[in-house]
Amino acid sequence: MRNHETNSELDNPLSSSKIGAYSGSIKTAFFKDGKKYTAIPSVEINDELRSIICNSKIKIRPYVVSNKNGNFKIVLPENIRGGLANLIIVKTLTAVGLKHKCTSCKLEVDGNEKTICFHY
Repeated sequence: MRNHETNSELDNPLSSSKIGAYSGSIKTAFFKDGKKYTAIPSVEINDELRSIICNSKIKIRPYVVSNKNGNFKIVLPENIRGGLANLIIVKTLTAVGLKHKCTSCKLEVDGNEKTICFHY
């Protein structure tokens, strides 16, 4: 265990130590009732992402949200990495997933796949 890691970081599957290297590109899809849910417009993820970045009081650089058949690709600004990136992504995807009553969201970060489960 690295000196700066806490037990909560080790238990968190989305912690930067578990994800490892991070290029700034995330692929994600939402699921509802065991099937991929494609009715979420990319503008909603874009708006939520913008809101969270603005509220974090960091300098905003360009980011991209694209949607192809319900598979989203999110490219974060180059100044957002590590724990901050994980926090922003999880908060964004959770807000959008809960709004649309999804059951889970799968995301892939640099080849590592993780699942966020939503509980109501």
